[in-house]
Amino acid sequence: MVVTRRQAQDRQGHEAGAQGGDEVVRCVLVHGFNGEPVDMRQLEERLGGEGFATRNLLLPGHGTSPRDFAAHGWDDWFDHVLSATRAALARGERVVVIGHSMGAGVSLAVAAQEPRVAGVVALCPPLRLNPRVRRLVALTRRVVPYIPSWGEDVRDRRGARDRYTRNAYHLTATATIHDLFSALPRLEASLPEVRCPALVVCARHDHVVPVRDGIATHQLVGSVEKELLVLDRSYHAVTKDVERHVVFERVSRFCQRIRAGTENIGPARQNGQNEAPA
Repeated sequence: MVVTRRQAQDRQGHEAGAQGGDEVVRCVLVHGFNGEPVDMRQLEERLGGEGFATRNLLLPGHGTSPRDFAAHGWDDWFDHVLSATRAALARGERVVVIGHSMGAGVSLAVAAQEPRVAGVVALCPPLRLNPRVRRLVALTRRVVPYIPSWGEDVRDRRGARDRYTRNAYHLTATATIHDLFSALPRLEASLPEVRCPALVVCARHDHVVPVRDGIATHQLVGSVEKELLVLDRSYHAVTKDVERHVVFERVSRFCQRIRAGTENIGPARQNGQNEAPA
């Protein structure tokens, strides 16, 4: 089977744009749990087309095998994103960290740890998830090492299939799920330490991360300049779903304000309309 350059980038990650210098804004893109760089590809292309340097990461344990996935967890993912962020900062670049799902949580944790981050975008960030699932995983993980992976939560299922080839694992290690759940209290405790401008996006009909997690994340981040976008039609895969262009436009505008140095993000919003957080 011949693998194209685009397919290789979708599976292994990709870096594009000029490196170094005060004028470079680097967008570090971080996929989610059992995800891959293709999940962030269209957003990466949008930002690259607007002159932003990008780095679309492949997180440890992903793109290899379920056994390798089982050997990695939150600390590995955090270290990988922090390392990529600090490498860009060392080149004199300004960095915006942009993550989806688990990658959104890791991005927020990195922003809390590294005060030089210029901005953070959290798409469907997990905070507490489903406590019943957490208890079930904690009880069964030593007896049931793997469970079937859930399908992609996307309303526009046919369109997503036409636009992307997905190579997620068919099995997921319960130890890795447990590790993610175990990291969430630490993430929640760190959110007040996020001081950079922040954009949080969540979806009312997300069947993976409850919309309340995104709203609570927006309330807890310590940023003075922060924005909340609640999508009315999308499911969890907001970078692939029916409102993906709304997401791309909002992320683009956020990054442009970072680049211009005008980070007055404004109040919480729902599809461009003011919304008081619930």
